[in-house]
Amino acid sequence: MLSATAFVADLIEAQALQFGQFQLKSGLHSPYFMNLGNVASGSGIDKVGYAYARRISELNFSPDVLFGPAYKGIPLVTTTSTNLLNFGLDVGVAFNRKELKQHGEGGSLIGADLKTKRVLILDDVITDGASKIEATELIRQNGGKPIGVLVALDRKEREPVSGRTYLEIVEEKIGLGIYSVATIKDVLAYLELHDNRSDTYAVLQRYAAKHCVLT
Repeated sequence: MLSATAFVADLIEAQALQFGQFQLKSGLHSPYFMNLGNVASGSGIDKVGYAYARRISELNFSPDVLFGPAYKGIPLVTTTSTNLLNFGLDVGVAFNRKELKQHGEGGSLIGADLKTKRVLILDDVITDGASKIEATELIRQNGGKPIGVLVALDRKEREPVSGRTYLEIVEEKIGLGIYSVATIKDVLAYLELHDNRSDTYAVLQRYAAKHCVLT
């Protein structure tokens, strides 16, 4: 069985999880950055799909459809759906276009019909939640029932004014639970286990103590 720290190791190997100095969308300077778009091999994408599928099984979700916001969500729902077959679930896949198509089949949605379906949204991380809000509204507009959001990593970062995590704030906005395959705590646990990562661990530990909710 794949642990959350093993998933972190896979992300680092694929350079989807990087360490250094990065400026986030929030303006915060971070010693690490997450980009699932860097997972660009068949084996790497399959590992990500398995990790998502395992987490869906752990959470006892039974979605009818997986929805992936364009663009990073598209390969996510594809690989997760095929990996869910290993857990006895055969689900539909749907995603949106960035721009409305005026010819051919038209519309902004591709894939499974969402009407009356239980829909789980998959994405990589939570920032301001804009894509999750848009996805939730689109699913509801098309008759679907969104049941939650699953992301790869919960950074657990604290919003300065309220003291709540950004994830909690987005949960309130969309009226859905947001879950993750791994968290910043799993990243710290992985780094702590590897002596050659001790400097990175110390930097990230200080950052997390200052900016994250680790309880």
